[in-house]
Amino acid sequence: MSMRGYAFAGLLALGVAACGPADTPAETAAAPAADKAQAFAALPDWSGIWMGVGTTLFDQSRGAVNANNPNARDFPPYKPEWEAAYVKFLDEVVKTGKFSDPLSLGYPGGMMRMFSPARGLQFVVRPEQVWIVYERPDVRYIYTDGRPFPPEDELWPTFEGYSIGRWEGDTLVVETRSIKGGIPIDRSGAALSDAARVTERIRKVDDKTLENQITVEDPVAFTAPWQVTRRYTKRAEQYPRMENVSSLENQRNPVVNGETQIILSDGLDNSSSPFPADIRPFSVPNFPQ
Repeated sequence: MSMRGYAFAGLLALGVAACGPADTPAETAAAPAADKAQAFAALPDWSGIWMGVGTTLFDQSRGAVNANNPNARDFPPYKPEWEAAYVKFLDEVVKTGKFSDPLSLGYPGGMMRMFSPARGLQFVVRPEQVWIVYERPDVRYIYTDGRPFPPEDELWPTFEGYSIGRWEGDTLVVETRSIKGGIPIDRSGAALSDAARVTERIRKVDDKTLENQITVEDPVAFTAPWQVTRRYTKRAEQYPRMENVSSLENQRNPVVNGETQIILSDGLDNSSSPFPADIRPFSVPNFPQ
């Protein structure tokens, strides 16, 4: 065969190959859809309404805890100056029975307050994000799409912080930064600094139990990491999500000498905080700045 013949045969072979089977548009679209379905199928089922087990304090207690018995619980591992402010504040709460809760004034609860069992939690689990919906109402967004944290100069403290998660099997591992400091994390008045970082390991123990292993690191306020485990039980029945907007109920609270008195669930009235209203109109310990 001449060189021209060889060249023609080669071109013919290439032409035949080019005319071979090709993916149709339907097949091309089906591949991402199948990948998406597989990604959803790999996620755990956290559907339903989950109620916290234990007290409304962030850390769990060793006995009955109330305003008259705060020592029945574990304390945050505060540095001496933070500890002194916290203990002084607790003594005042026990003595007066007064605590001005920011939730009663319409402030967001923040991510740390979402661990409280006072309201139900719902989870929306997707491959790229997990949403935690609280009944106050607050919504927390956890990004699981592989993104890194933004640069420090692009983050600022917020009530919910900035959360990035990843899946380790059926356990969601979450790190949260840029949480607004100075906000009570429970009704004891405990608070964190802006430097705090929170790591969580959330998993379903069984069909009725969800567990969150929480580690709080705060180089400004703590001497060591604070480790707390919270558990939640799934409600057997479904119920409509309740709207809870505390500030709309404030007109029911009496005003004495120009100051709103917050009526607590235990019947104690709560006078205004020691902080000027234009700085922080709720009670917190006088932590170092």
